[in-house]
Amino acid sequence: MSQIAGRKSGLVWAVHLSAFALVALWVIPTLGLLVSSFRTGDQIVGSGWWEAVGTQVQQLPAVRLGGDEVARDGVFVIEGQLFAAGAEVSAWGTSSVAPEAYAPGAVADLDGGVTLTVAVDGGYVLSSPSTMADLRMPRVFATAATPPEFTFENYGTVIASPLAGQSIGQAFLNTLTVAIPATIIPILVAAFAAYALAWMEFPGRALLVAFVVGLLVVPLQLALIPLLQFHNWIGIGKGYLG
Repeated sequence: MSQIAGRKSGLVWAVHLSAFALVALWVIPTLGLLVSSFRTGDQIVGSGWWEAVGTQVQQLPAVRLGGDEVARDGVFVIEGQLFAAGAEVSAWGTSSVAPEAYAPGAVADLDGGVTLTVAVDGGYVLSSPSTMADLRMPRVFATAATPPEFTFENYGTVIASPLAGQSIGQAFLNTLTVAIPATIIPILVAAFAAYALAWMEFPGRALLVAFVVGLLVVPLQLALIPLLQFHNWIGIGKGYLG
């Protein structure tokens, strides 16, 4: 009998596996939110949070070339940068159909003898045998690799300079305004009512107990619409009293 009572269940592994799955179900999304809160907006859009510590490879928005034209050895040249320092071009193109048609340093032949080359650091050189004053500048689609970047800017924006309707301080006060009364008042009322119903004798006590027990059977959701109508009637439907 003692051997039977002391024997472990054969489903212990299932219990452990279920516990691990529940922990992972809660921890992984929370970890993702924490990591994403320290990333820039571009990197959040470009890759998942699990790639935060690796090099980010993403296609940049199309850039319309521009700049001052300079005559150099009988050739008109326009030079510039596609983006700020800190990224490296892995491929580029002049069409949305083939945004990775050229490697860095390759020369693309455009219409009218115009040539374009893009370097690894994002610098471009647009050359033409004639002036490009009336030429519609081409667009460049670049795929760049950027190192991982972490910042506290998101926290600064939310706390110090939030956008309209995004004040975390006001949201915190609103939460306290609702949560504290909604917690304390029912506890006090329930404590007073429980003491009265348990220890005090008064007319209608049994009927009141039956009424309370009957209310416990009613789903809480049935009270939402009457409460909303009551709040709108007293004028606190879209704000906080006081």
